[in-house]
Amino acid sequence: MSELNQQNIILCIPGIWQNHQTLLHALLTHETGYIYAGLIVKSLTSEYYAEIEEYKNDPNVSQAFRQQSMNRFSERELQEIEQHNMVIYVICKAGSIALAQQALLLGQALLKAGGLAIKIETSGLTHLRSDWLNFDAHNPIDIYKAFIPIVSDQKLIYSCGMHQFGKADGCINLKVEHASFILNQFLLYLLIESPTLIEKQTFSAEEGAEKLELYKKESRDFFDEDSLYFNQLGVWMLKPTFSFKKLFNFS
Repeated sequence: MSELNQQNIILCIPGIWQNHQTLLHALLTHETGYIYAGLIVKSLTSEYYAEIEEYKNDPNVSQAFRQQSMNRFSERELQEIEQHNMVIYVICKAGSIALAQQALLLGQALLKAGGLAIKIETSGLTHLRSDWLNFDAHNPIDIYKAFIPIVSDQKLIYSCGMHQFGKADGCINLKVEHASFILNQFLLYLLIESPTLIEKQTFSAEEGAEKLELYKKESRDFFDEDSLYFNQLGVWMLKPTFSFKKLFNFS
């Protein structure tokens, strides 16, 4: 693929299409609401468009789906992916929830027109064709699930890909009780409410829950700067606030 900047969502879609013409024809015959001309796929109902790069069967793409299957893909589905005739990379504008919504809808159109599965190159997630088609593009939680994975190392769990929405990522120590739930609630708060945050501000996942303080970290602490996962907006670290009561287990 060509060199890309940070403000993109990149969809990798293996498909049954034999060539450019069959993909163009499939988008029309399936009444997807998009037209494909040159390197550009454009909505017929709005000004939205994206760029497509076409490649022949790529065993590396097939291997990526198999490695990241996590028992979600059946062997039949993986074999279908391995037999793809063409793989396309769809380069979509990013940086807001509205643009992510458009990328989700375009991905659905391409799957209806012969795509076999979808991988988000800018966050690493893979999705079954049926799962992606079931996402509701008007539901922020579905948009979040479509584009954002939560990953972990020995100490932290952290998000990958919030730059696709124009937001910082988040992380939290694994030792924090309900760490995964808290992190997901925080990221949804960022996505839906779009708050202005400052360091040492506190966040709690629900009313009456423990308050955690926010500290800013660099994305390079998690990903290389030339990675498609790198987030120039940084990463919010959620840390438990210090309490003598908790330290000495006072009730």
